[in-house]
Amino acid sequence: MIDIAIRGAQIVDGSGGKRFVADVGIIDDKIAQIGNVAQGKVEIDGTGLTLSPGFIDPHSHSDFTFHTNPDNESSIHQGVTTEIVGNCGFSSAPLSDASISFTEKRLRNYAYTGEVTWRTFGEYLAEVERFKTSTNFAFLIGHNSLRLAAGIMGEEKVTDDQLKGMKKFIEESMEAGALGMSSGLEFAPGAYSTSAELKDIITAVGKYDGIYASHVRNRDSEIFGAITEFVDIARAGGVRGQISHFNVRHDSNAPENAWRRAVDIMESAQKEGLDITADTTPFREGIGAMYAILPRDLVNLGPKAIAEAAADQATRKELRTKCDRYWRFIHKGQWHRVYLEGSPNFPELQGLSFPQISEILGKDEWDCYFDIMAAAGEQCLNLIMVGELFTDAHLKEMISHPDFSLGVDGYTSTDHGALSEVTSSQHPYCGHIEYLAHHVRELGTLTLETAIHKMTKKVADRFNIQKRGEIKEGNFADLVLFNADTVDSRSTIQKPQVYPDGITAVIVNGEIVVHNGTHKGKRPGRVLRRTA
Repeated sequence: MIDIAIRGAQIVDGSGGKRFVADVGIIDDKIAQIGNVAQGKVEIDGTGLTLSPGFIDPHSHSDFTFHTNPDNESSIHQGVTTEIVGNCGFSSAPLSDASISFTEKRLRNYAYTGEVTWRTFGEYLAEVERFKTSTNFAFLIGHNSLRLAAGIMGEEKVTDDQLKGMKKFIEESMEAGALGMSSGLEFAPGAYSTSAELKDIITAVGKYDGIYASHVRNRDSEIFGAITEFVDIARAGGVRGQISHFNVRHDSNAPENAWRRAVDIMESAQKEGLDITADTTPFREGIGAMYAILPRDLVNLGPKAIAEAAADQATRKELRTKCDRYWRFIHKGQWHRVYLEGSPNFPELQGLSFPQISEILGKDEWDCYFDIMAAAGEQCLNLIMVGELFTDAHLKEMISHPDFSLGVDGYTSTDHGALSEVTSSQHPYCGHIEYLAHHVRELGTLTLETAIHKMTKKVADRFNIQKRGEIKEGNFADLVLFNADTVDSRSTIQKPQVYPDGITAVIVNGEIVVHNGTHKGKRPGRVLRRTA
């Protein structure tokens, strides 16, 4: 007998093909029938609604928060059923005695109170399976985390033994089920790596037909060199390449027509036969590390030195003229584009712009920035800011490009409890809904069929995730039922902790997790390991 029957929905199956009306029947964790479906134990009326595959986020940081939010509230409420994590060079495994404290501090910053008991990637995945989650997760190995585990903290020369150590970590992690490796080359310690280092260790990923996803080294004045470097690394490793959130921040000294010319580099590599694509994000806003605007020579000294420098008045004065990096519009005085995501020392300032913070504290924005960094002490590397980064015109050209998947670059959160208090100002919860409501329905940038394809099957194919991302008999029953005419995020940068309207049901591996806006307390999510 059919376990769940969804009747008369308009199906957008993820393939990119035209929508059609049919019934869908689910048995256990699979889609069993499409079309003429027998009576179900549970019947769901889909009349007037759209049924699509569950959304797959190609670029998530939910591994920062799922330990404290295994119900994956903000993800599952918007129809996300699978998230690819370990992005921007940061993963929570593998760990060593040299790196465990860094990961512990990061997780503590997101309200985790448990113990970090794992060391290897396999142990880490087993831990995720033990506590169970509401969505599926697939994992990348973070290059920054590899460096820390190998004892490489800064600009010191990487030894042959350390290179071998990183490759051994990669091989063990790939064997355990990692999909590939990510890098975050604007962040320490990955920012200090050379192309030669990356070309060396990426060969360990290539042995397993893995993917290399990169937050590239620069997306403003030196973007062409950064994309060329990415292409060269992918070529050296014989890997599939994914350029993470491939965009250019507004007014950050990028050359004229920089994004289009950088995409030309990617497309030229494709013509050579390299398998390279990209992903993008839906909002004008994005998140970033607060320390990343500081000069590299200071960052290289570590968090204690950063906090001490931020506390010293003479050093502050000098730093004001040396922070032309990362979000370079800050150096130009555009503090109105920057919001504080959160600080345990200044909870009353969460979600406020720096001009608002300046007014409250009675100091200019630079002094406010330094006060917040100094107060964080050795946890200053974990402070996050939200910035108004992109123009609407740039969003349109990225979202509509056929080689770009649609992701969010956020993390799962919740509207209650300890995690909500420390993530109360993360950029809006409903990135995937933003695509559907704003970029599809309001602007017409994409058709619904194309948007769903770029949020489902395109991502599954890209990361070699089997039997997901398409409504097809025999595939896993990861589905979202929604009203395409009324679905709305409601969430804003000023008030992010709001779940969307218009989502009727979200099903993960054949279990109804969300129904009529209510989380049912189910955690049927799985760890999705690399398949040979």
